Amino acid sequence: MRLKDKIALITGGGSGIGEATAKTFAREGAAVVVVDLNEEGAARVAGEIRKTGGMAESLVADAGVPKEIERMIKFPVNKFGRLDILHNNAIFVEAGHIHDLSLEGWQKTLDVGLTAYWYAIKIAIQTTMLKQGRGAIVNTASVSGLAGDYTLGAYNAVKAGVVNISRVTGIEYARKGIRCNAVCPGPIATPPLARIEAERPDVVARVRDAIPMGRLGKPQEIANVVLFLASDEASFVTGAFFVADGGLWAHSGMPSLSGQGPEW
Repeated sequence: MRLKDKIALITGGGSGIGEATAKTFAREGAAVVVVDLNEEGAARVAGEIRKTGGMAESLVADAGVPKEIERMIKFPVNKFGRLDILHNNAIFVEAGHIHDLSLEGWQKTLDVGLTAYWYAIKIAIQTTMLKQGRGAIVNTASVSGLAGDYTLGAYNAVKAGVVNISRVTGIEYARKGIRCNAVCPGPIATPPLARIEAERPDVVARVRDAIPMGRLGKPQEIANVVLFLASDEASFVTGAFFVADGGLWAHSGMPSLSGQGPEW
């Protein structure tokens, strides 16, 4: 097992990519702390892990509140004595054109999706990882942090920040035994996208068609990348970002000049 005897914490672990990652970590031998603002979701995921013989605890915390982040990081340290793996994955998004975004929505998007990532990294490194002389941090960024999207300006800014905070953390602690990397998913079949599809199936159909593979990604496909980055198999990988998007970012966006697209 690739994470045998490791202690891991996943934010946004009550559904989607976070849920898939928590279950994958547990299958690979880690004791997992599933953190989510949704108490029911976190408890369900932790309970399902325990039913299959894994070790898991659930914790309710608001990633937008610094004191909650401090409490979150202290939880595995107090219970298990340390924290080996931190997966920052929680997100909040306000969508809209730049001039339509509210100050409150912009600020909350940054608080939950970027400031919380930095603060969790800071507290984890300060309280346990430097003392241990080891640690693996994986941040959920996005292909939206590598390019722009219509009406997702706040999300684009946050995810670009996640990519660069991962780089900085990676280089600053490279000689301290602490690695930090980011995963950049494309459109993934998570509950938020499912809700959009239920309301506007035409929108998601266009998204699906824009992906060279012709489909949305699965949460497990991102969890597999996170597992690699968190494991000792990635021992020489730090300050990097890994794109998993079905080929979306590889495409320039220009329509085919020959008239032949992904299907030929």
